[in-house]
Amino acid sequence: MLALSPVDEYMLAVTAATVLGLLASAAVFLPRSPAWYVREFLRTDWKYLGAAWLVAENLPSLAEANNVEQTFTDAVYAVEGGTVAAVQSVASPPLTWAFVAFYLVVFPVLVPLTYFALKSYASELDARRYAVSYVLVVLLATPFFVRTPVSIPALYPPAGVDPLVFVTPEVEAGMLATDSMLKAFPSLHTGLSVLAALYARKTIRLYALSAGVSAAVIVVSTFYLGMHWLVDAAAAIVLAGLAYALAHRIPPEAVLPFPGYRRLAGRLRD
Repeated sequence: MLALSPVDEYMLAVTAATVLGLLASAAVFLPRSPAWYVREFLRTDWKYLGAAWLVAENLPSLAEANNVEQTFTDAVYAVEGGTVAAVQSVASPPLTWAFVAFYLVVFPVLVPLTYFALKSYASELDARRYAVSYVLVVLLATPFFVRTPVSIPALYPPAGVDPLVFVTPEVEAGMLATDSMLKAFPSLHTGLSVLAALYARKTIRLYALSAGVSAAVIVVSTFYLGMHWLVDAAAAIVLAGLAYALAHRIPPEAVLPFPGYRRLAGRLRD
């Protein structure tokens, strides 16, 4: 039997849970047959979702390659002090596992599911605007990752915050292997969750309510688990609102897919 490293076990578990979560959520919230969504994806969705994925996967990685000489974590801590540690005062194992599930699984389910919910209940234009907004949030956040790196609270000793997100050795190994933990400001988990909730209002009441509650829990989970400061979330909410407003003023076709998309996708595949 092939032995997997802790990092591989983490990636496999999160991917499997996300796929199962997407399938289950699609069965509950999406009204059309799976064949319809497959056809739509092959017809046009791959361009918008693919471009958004390329941006999200590659732009933040600029911060990973950046040789960080200093962080701005001291400044953030000076502003809010022990607020995140106070959030952890209610910690318990069941609550921790619940928040980890929202942080690692519900978040990557909510973000793409909202695109298809918009196609189903709103319009293709709204779905494309959502993809543009997604890209804008990442674009707006990346300069902060590169120029003003901030450590997560759990890895900043003066904060007295526990890394509750590391519920197993595999999760710890996987997260530390895939993230520098210096991209706390602003919080993409918060920004993209809030963005999904904003757009979900254009769909049916049930999905809008579910997306709103999920986004709220994800935001709280970022504090509880020791992954973000409150200022990270505040900045991300501003970016989400700005991206939402800009996407309603820019024709999606003028932004996505961006020029050279096919060439970039081919290089990344190679």
